[in-house]
Amino acid sequence: MRAICEEFLHDLKSGMLCHLTKRVREDDTLMLALRGTSIKIYYRGGNLMKIEQKLGGYRAEFDKNYAGKSAPAEQIELLGTLPTCLGTEADCQIWLKSFPHLKEIMNRHHAEYPKLEREFQQLVAWENNRSRNANETEYFITDIEYAGDARSGRFDMVGLRWPASGRRTGQCTPVFIEMKYGDGALGGTAGLHKHLADLSGALCNQKSRTDLNEMIEQQFRQLDQLGLLRFNRSTTFSGVKVSGTPEVIILLANTNPRSKKLRTIVSSIDQPTEFELGFFVARFAGYGLHKDCVVGLAEFRALLDRAKL
Repeated sequence: MRAICEEFLHDLKSGMLCHLTKRVREDDTLMLALRGTSIKIYYRGGNLMKIEQKLGGYRAEFDKNYAGKSAPAEQIELLGTLPTCLGTEADCQIWLKSFPHLKEIMNRHHAEYPKLEREFQQLVAWENNRSRNANETEYFITDIEYAGDARSGRFDMVGLRWPASGRRTGQCTPVFIEMKYGDGALGGTAGLHKHLADLSGALCNQKSRTDLNEMIEQQFRQLDQLGLLRFNRSTTFSGVKVSGTPEVIILLANTNPRSKKLRTIVSSIDQPTEFELGFFVARFAGYGLHKDCVVGLAEFRALLDRAKL
């Protein structure tokens, strides 16, 4: 399970880690993701800071591979001053003051080694969770880069669909999103067919589906308590309940609609029985997710056929 324990949650809400959470709330370029015994703070889809719960405290880490061998000496020196053990608020403040410099290191790395799919995953999560329009969308993202075991699968994004008409009940549908950025990501060993086959294998298992539903519920509750979700609450709201047939959305970012490769792949997809398959089609641009923006396999094929004319 990827939700964190109550002690960890308390420290992020009002304990010694609370200023880190506050920074994430105030910085739209950052995203906090729950990882069970740890959290990750993402920047442009990359791991800016990992905080792992340890006996008696927390361990903090920045991936020094972002710096490489070409980083300026003063930035390499900065990395050596960051405390690996977080035992006080003062330790957290040192990290917070370093964020602009760590971002600069990551910017330089991304310029040379772009990870556009991950960067746009974070943008989708921000748009639907925390932007000014988040309350108007019908989807919330509770996790990105989910990597479970062989049974529970791997997903680019995990979340729920909460219809505008059902906000009083809190009844939601589990959602799993696969994102492909550009035509080059459509085929191969990490292509669309491979992901759909893996999804079918993971979501055909009822125990796995039940566990994933519970994880989504818990992550939503904890992200909400940390102030990292934006939505209007009715007086009767007491939390979300995730159940029903899973929805899988294929989100094709910056893909050429006239692509012969895309039409060939989509035309060979079989209609799954383990989940409801849909394709995101932007309405008036943007990544705000609404049920009306998600079309079925037959309708998406028809859109591609019209695009090639």
